[in-house]
Amino acid sequence: SPHGDYPGTAFTRSFGDAIAEELGVISKPEMLMRELTPEDKIIVLASDGVFEFLTNQSVIDICAKFTDPLEACRAVVAESYELWLQYELRTDDITMICMFVDGVEKQACMGDGVPVECEEKNDDDLVDGSTRPVRKGVSVEKSRALTKLKSQYKIMDVTADSEEDFDMTSLYNEKTEEQKTSIAEAIRASVVFQNITDAQRELIYKVMEPMEVKAGQWIIEQGTVGDRFYIVCEGTFEVRILAENEKDEAGDGGNLVHSYEGSRKNNSHPSFGELALMYSAPRAASIIAQTDGHLWALHRYAYKEITEEKLGARKDSEKILKKIDFFKSFMDEQLSDLSSYLCETKYGKGDIIIKEGEVGDSIFIVLPGGSCESVCSGEDGTLSKSTLKINDFFGEEILKGGRESKYLSTVTAKSKSTFLTLQKSDVKRAMGSKRSKMA
Repeated sequence: SPHGDYPGTAFTRSFGDAIAEELGVISKPEMLMRELTPEDKIIVLASDGVFEFLTNQSVIDICAKFTDPLEACRAVVAESYELWLQYELRTDDITMICMFVDGVEKQACMGDGVPVECEEKNDDDLVDGSTRPVRKGVSVEKSRALTKLKSQYKIMDVTADSEEDFDMTSLYNEKTEEQKTSIAEAIRASVVFQNITDAQRELIYKVMEPMEVKAGQWIIEQGTVGDRFYIVCEGTFEVRILAENEKDEAGDGGNLVHSYEGSRKNNSHPSFGELALMYSAPRAASIIAQTDGHLWALHRYAYKEITEEKLGARKDSEKILKKIDFFKSFMDEQLSDLSSYLCETKYGKGDIIIKEGEVGDSIFIVLPGGSCESVCSGEDGTLSKSTLKINDFFGEEILKGGRESKYLSTVTAKSKSTFLTLQKSDVKRAMGSKRSKMA
């Protein structure tokens, strides 16, 4: 460097990292070893460009749709590329290897030369406290960037005046089970549909508009404000982009950067335009039909109306959180922030949700229709039982201790039940480092 004898950007990740280690750069990679079991079906190796907008679970959900790992790779790369185009003016390296695992048999562990039953461990047991946790949602930095983008384009919501007159019921049309399955597979990996309820999913099926398109028809025009999210049921569609300040002299939409191909036969149903569901923003690219085809379209107003139920549930959850001793001193703004971290989790009848004596990482709120039994051991060894129903909560005791805080009861689902869960790590994040009371 002309300014001193020290490393610049260490793209080699070797000498540069080693020299800069004294400044805080960690030169040793994090490594995790895991023995494959019959339950392991898919292995994915991918660059960080793939995971910028897609979560680990989203990638696996996409791969699970295919029987050919090459097609799974193509689908994930295409989805990642589309999200980059929606949220950025560039893309990072998007590279992926997918392996489908077959024929793994459960191995017996060897103890002093004698086969013994292996102790089963989950992934969390294999990760020590220093290892970076697996990301379960869009990164904090990206979330902030999306919020900033939303505020920038808020004034461009030109359809806001007609939202009051929007009649969602006018879009209702019944779908076959095959059509519902296709739509469900298409939206399963999308971030905006991750936490919808079963009832909301059924409504989304009903308001999805069928669209027959002809070859050459423009579905989306770059720069216009979009109002629909699309799923390709059948047909081929080109993605074209004009460079900044470039005019479409040829009238073809600009440079060809990608193609979407939907096929009922191959069970391939890519999607595009999901940014329009969250807010009005100029389209980042043009989409043009290259063949006759069929699309499903979801209007932003319908999506907003359907998810209002979820927003209402979040508001109700703030009131429930306020009842928990640990949160009684929290301000409304903090409770609102906490509620944004709530995730929906489902358990079947007889499932053990938490177990007395185990280290806990989440608290639970029972949603409508849920019912479970809590069993707690007293100091004299007697068992105390109680039934938990709608709006009841449990597991809050882990908030008062350190990292090794344990559950004080065993809770079992008495029927198929749904819960809102809040992770301990998210509580710390919402509180902020200066106000954190937890270890």
